[in-house]
Amino acid sequence: MLATTSVGAQSIGVTSISIGDPLGKPPTAAERVLRVGIDLQAGELVTTGAEDRCHLLFLDGTALTVGPQARLTLDKFVYDKDRKLGALTLSATQGMFRLVGGKISKTVPITVHTPASTLTIRGGIMMFKVAPIETIATFLFGYEMTMSGAGRTRSVTTPGWQVSALAGQPPGLPILPPRGGLAGEMRTLEAPGVRPGDSAADRAAQKSGFADRNSGLGPAARGPIQGGPQPRHGDGSGPPRDPMLRPPLLQGPGDPPR
Repeated sequence: MLATTSVGAQSIGVTSISIGDPLGKPPTAAERVLRVGIDLQAGELVTTGAEDRCHLLFLDGTALTVGPQARLTLDKFVYDKDRKLGALTLSATQGMFRLVGGKISKTVPITVHTPASTLTIRGGIMMFKVAPIETIATFLFGYEMTMSGAGRTRSVTTPGWQVSALAGQPPGLPILPPRGGLAGEMRTLEAPGVRPGDSAADRAAQKSGFADRNSGLGPAARGPIQGGPQPRHGDGSGPPRDPMLRPPLLQGPGDPPR
């Protein structure tokens, strides 16, 4: 099967979980609510409201969790399942997301364009927060995540480190967030438990098992998630190392030699 942007009506994936009323607008069709089982199309615009979340599963096994108040376009998807080769490009203008690379990302990085930068992920998982003037991306595990902007590229290969960029400026050096610093972002995506005062969407997500059934397993999980690779541990197998054991790759174009 080959899915491309040239065949607008061809399915490139499916909505696997839907909380609230996330919307999808294909290039040549009417906007509709992305209920479970709804096919996705290349060029589709996905938007969520304050009480919405959804989980999108592409034909190659790539999985994307979309948080509330998000706006995302599925720009390009090409996949040859026999050769397990293809390309995936997305554009996100706002919201919180977690991307779990499938078969495509094992050979070709997945690309995400944002107002402030361009992200890539190869054979792994990243979580990223997009605002009109800033993008913050965290490498959870895999082979490599990059952020590019204003002529400079930062590469992160150590799980747990993050990098950010302001619009019109190069990305900064990777940093290690403080312990528990990602809890709020994780909760935005997963709704892991119902607490007093939780929204209706949080309660619905907990009841549906949203966090447990998809990328809610988080960076401490063992083994592949939604078709992604095994976490790297020296020889490429086993759980991810403690981020403090090995510094991230900080070298970028224009930096002095290390």
